[in-house]
Amino acid sequence: MMKQYNEQKILAALLCGAMTFGGAEYASAAENVAEDLSVEEFSLDDYVVTANRMKVRSQEVAAEVTVVTSEELAKGNYTTVTDALRDKGINVKTNTTGSYVELNGDNRVLLMVNGRRTNWNHGPLISGVDTGLMDLDTFQVENIERIEVVRGPNSSLYGNAAMGGVVNIITKRPQPGMHVKVRGEVGTQKQRRGALRVEGGDDSITYALTVSRETRGDIEYRSPSNGNLSIADTGMHRTSEALTLDKKFNNGDLLSFDFTNTEANKSMAANVKDANTAQPAYPNARGRETVRTYALTYTWAAKVENGPQDYFRIYHNQETLDGNYDASFKDDMKAMGAEYQKNWLLSDKHTLISGVSFHHENIQEENNGSLDRSANTTSLYLEDNWRMGRGWSLNLGTRWEDHSDFGADFTSHIGLNKELSAATNAFVSWGQAVNNPTLKMRYANTKWWAGNENLQQETSQTVTVGVKSKLSANTDVDATFYYSKVKNALDWIYTDKTRYYNVAQETRRGLDLNLRHRFSPQWSVRLGYSYAQVKESDNTWHYLYRKNNQPNRYIFGVSYKQDKWEGDLTLQHVAGRVVGDNAFLKSRYTTLDMVLNYHCNDKTKFYIKGYNLTNESYESIATWSGYYMAPGRSVIFGVQHEF
Repeated sequence: MMKQYNEQKILAALLCGAMTFGGAEYASAAENVAEDLSVEEFSLDDYVVTANRMKVRSQEVAAEVTVVTSEELAKGNYTTVTDALRDKGINVKTNTTGSYVELNGDNRVLLMVNGRRTNWNHGPLISGVDTGLMDLDTFQVENIERIEVVRGPNSSLYGNAAMGGVVNIITKRPQPGMHVKVRGEVGTQKQRRGALRVEGGDDSITYALTVSRETRGDIEYRSPSNGNLSIADTGMHRTSEALTLDKKFNNGDLLSFDFTNTEANKSMAANVKDANTAQPAYPNARGRETVRTYALTYTWAAKVENGPQDYFRIYHNQETLDGNYDASFKDDMKAMGAEYQKNWLLSDKHTLISGVSFHHENIQEENNGSLDRSANTTSLYLEDNWRMGRGWSLNLGTRWEDHSDFGADFTSHIGLNKELSAATNAFVSWGQAVNNPTLKMRYANTKWWAGNENLQQETSQTVTVGVKSKLSANTDVDATFYYSKVKNALDWIYTDKTRYYNVAQETRRGLDLNLRHRFSPQWSVRLGYSYAQVKESDNTWHYLYRKNNQPNRYIFGVSYKQDKWEGDLTLQHVAGRVVGDNAFLKSRYTTLDMVLNYHCNDKTKFYIKGYNLTNESYESIATWSGYYMAPGRSVIFGVQHEF
């Protein structure tokens, strides 16, 4: 414990020292910085949409926001959304079933595409027995324009499942003309991937078609004491297709149709009871998964340039899973809904956003027992964004949400932001959130699951305080502290069956510190530290320890760009994990990732990516039945060409 505390002190001292050093220059540099940061000069990447349901300068947002920009997506040559988020210091847990995000030490995170929710009220077993999650890796990176991550509760904006925060994947809109991009990759562990994107059209109608094919051999990892091992029958094959059609009207309105289809054949439970033998806890556990979505959206033109836009959307999502996990099982999940948002420009500094939505979900499962349940959710929300002058901005909102199983709830939030100067802003926010137990948690009746119809909703309150500052023209720093208290937190226990129950109280607290500095047009560095603590009033079976896989995370990154070359190197060290029964194998681990690009010209580039170059032995997830070991060292070569 003392060693963990000392590590926190050392990192905090380093960052504070950097802030102090920058502070020495701040007084003389502040005026120069202010001149360079006028509102009119901000680019698109200086704005975020997700935090307030409208485009707002990031300096005015009363929340901790991380954005993966289009430039960063192109530079990183990411194969999956998981890769993109991890490179930005976001905690992503991964196993052979899928990947999911943890924000503020919480996996109750809402995953959206263009503001449309994708979480299921029951889904594949991504983390042992956690449900309600959505696999990040079903989304094609070639279709993504940017990713916005907002930490903290956003229930009044987006509803159920947004306790830890929100991840919003914003897709590319097709451009007129004719554009073709091809990409191919080959790597260790029998990794192969190819992708093609074709887009075109005229000023009235545009289209984009994207297809990709991906394969990977059995998972290879370095065991704690027995060298490199391979987990049998854990290979993966995935195909994805996406189609986007946009119709632009003369008055600026837009009608959009989006279709995606992803099919995968993958291992469903590649956890090992003994990390030194690589023997799967559930041999031959595989599944065929199909995820298919349709969305039709009509967006009215903004009344002012870059202002908020009204829209109406209808959508349909379906996911089927046919596999084996000790016995054969089948899942068929469908969701359909509609939503309408209306914006009111009360003045040039005051915007009111209102909306209504309806969401219907049906779940059918056959798994040594059957489950056939449906639920409806109707919501109304109101969000007030107000720039009050003298650098103050306020956003507050409330949401009424009626669930067919649990009835109606109100959740609210308020955020206050102060621009102390053109280079520095500070904020404080408070918010409520509700998370409903999934249908499977309440109604399952199989050989391995027993439902609990008496489960209550989780309710939370979270306070976040933060500051963001540009210490000089080349240095910026941000710091955020959060505290969250959850009543009736959901946890589970396994004896003869898996059963969920409510914990009286769960608390989370933590902080994030980030420092970025550009030494020259060629070289820049970034430092980061995050601390997360999770406590429950009921610590039965020590399952609590497995909820916090990154208590202390340190990040050091270096970026380089000159002429035809550009590259990134990211070193990550995690410490403070609990070791022992029902916990982790190692208290700490260190990984090194890299990407190097060579641009032959503005149309063609070659690249090489390396993950876990330290060949670290560690598990990303620990469960009662074993460990999901992280893949060992891998190297991928790729080429991309645009016609």
